[in-house]
Amino acid sequence: MNIRLNPLNDIEMLSLFLEEMNTVQESHIGYCGDTKEEIAHTLYHEFSDADISQSFVVAYDEENLIGALGFDVDKESKSAEVWGPFIKNKGDYQLADSLWEKANALLTSEVNEFSFFINIKNEFVQQFAIHKNAINKGNHLLLKAFHNDLEEVDLAQIESYDLAYRDSFMSLHKKNFPNTYFKASEILDRLSNHNHLLVINEKEGRIKGYVYVEANPEHKEGSIEYITVAADYQKQGIGTLLIRAALSYLFSINEIEEISLSVAKEKDKAKRLYKAAGFKKVHELIHYQLKE
Repeated sequence: MNIRLNPLNDIEMLSLFLEEMNTVQESHIGYCGDTKEEIAHTLYHEFSDADISQSFVVAYDEENLIGALGFDVDKESKSAEVWGPFIKNKGDYQLADSLWEKANALLTSEVNEFSFFINIKNEFVQQFAIHKNAINKGNHLLLKAFHNDLEEVDLAQIESYDLAYRDSFMSLHKKNFPNTYFKASEILDRLSNHNHLLVINEKEGRIKGYVYVEANPEHKEGSIEYITVAADYQKQGIGTLLIRAALSYLFSINEIEEISLSVAKEKDKAKRLYKAAGFKKVHELIHYQLKE
């Protein structure tokens, strides 16, 4: 074998490789995408605050791609989500270690926290994370809903986000999601024709709850990124209404065939809520965290 480790320079080839690896649960890594088109779109447009050449390392045997590892870096929080290691030969821990060392050497941004989201059946990467002294932070369920399961919903109480709700939204998001991938200001920056923030208004600019959704018609899918209800309005059916409103909006886009979200496995109430709205489990992921 003549193995070479290189920074990424062929996104299309990598996307095809990751599709092959991520459609098998035993090599699946969460939140990377399942199709080459979706993966390529993320790598071209959404992956990492660092340049892609400083965020991904690939391994070749001759001209064959046999391994890859990437860091989706968030410069502000000095953290990164780990894509991989994806290894063609799942027993090759030496190659996985080499990719890790090379990827770390390429980093020009300070990163002191790495998060892995590993399929529960992907024992190879679980052992890799444990070997790196990563800590198990709990299990997450990746759920999906499909267009044919959509129920009718009364949207009379649902409103699109307005500037009048800014302070209330930002306060509620910060309180309920203190350590998360999108801060409130980032969600507002991401609002667009396809990314919507739906709220239930109380009075004078205060909201009872909200749901933030992102639509990706190009890849025929949408996602519920955040949903929460203020403490004073729990157990009033607001969460159910927000989920159904999110599904109604996303499935109103003709191209969208499925909607995904994730929930902590131990949150039984949330799981019952999503199941009642038509969501089904497709993957169980284990979150490992490594702090350096």
